[in-house]
Amino acid sequence: MKISKILAGMSAAAIVASMAMIPASAAGTKLNVSDDLLAIGRQSQDDLFAIFFRGDESEGNVVKDGISDITAVYGASFTIKVDNNDWNTIGGGGSINFNDTKNGWNAKDWAGGSWVEDDKPKDTLCYTTDEEGTYVLEYKSETPLFDAVDDEEKGFAAVGINNWAADLKGIDVVGVKVLGADGNAIYEAGSNKDKKEVQKKPVAEESSSKTDSTASGTESKKDDSKKDDKSSAAATSTAATSSKSGTTTTATSSAAASDNVAATGATAGLALAGVALAGAAIVISKRK
Repeated sequence: MKISKILAGMSAAAIVASMAMIPASAAGTKLNVSDDLLAIGRQSQDDLFAIFFRGDESEGNVVKDGISDITAVYGASFTIKVDNNDWNTIGGGGSINFNDTKNGWNAKDWAGGSWVEDDKPKDTLCYTTDEEGTYVLEYKSETPLFDAVDDEEKGFAAVGINNWAADLKGIDVVGVKVLGADGNAIYEAGSNKDKKEVQKKPVAEESSSKTDSTASGTESKKDDSKKDDKSSAAATSTAATSSKSGTTTTATSSAAASDNVAATGATAGLALAGVALAGAAIVISKRK
């Protein structure tokens, strides 16, 4: 076989392999939606779930009269359950979505666990609850999120949640609330939990800090304590960055996250192509 054919064949195989990686990595961890929510909503893909309050019933469930005035929608919250160890070491993120015919896709990003960054807060907040591994993701706007439309052109309007953390064991969506102007629920379904303080940092980090303090059995001076806090924060930041770079990075939007994953797949593909070309070079040298 000619050397040119060997090169062409091996390079083509490497490119095909790299293309196959991208769709396999792009999807987030499956959203495991509770049966009572699935009965009223739609899960068009594994990492996306939505409840429609307007729309074509032939395409799936529509909650008729669930909200009498769609212009009264100012926000939404979802109660989720996760493996707390994964949540605090791997982290998670996604968006709460308000999607309708007139305004299109309106996604509000959320982050949880080790992906929470105090200096880069999200519009969607992640609250803790009194149950370990259970969190409330909530977005609240100052203005209505859906516009009024004529009955003849009412189209669709949906509130949903999606996830773009690929390495979590799973995210269980168990409850949803649609919020009015005052922040109170105007529609509610599933098993919602009461939110507590906003999650500022991983529970594991706080527990580790308390354990170290107890084990030492000594009390340091205030100045030393401040220094330790700063060192601990820097170490945590470094660890979080390292963790993210090794999995799915903390993108600022769902689209950005997909781009990052695709870029990672493409990089891996180029690496494979390099290996293939190196192999071809060995063949060439032997032929000489």
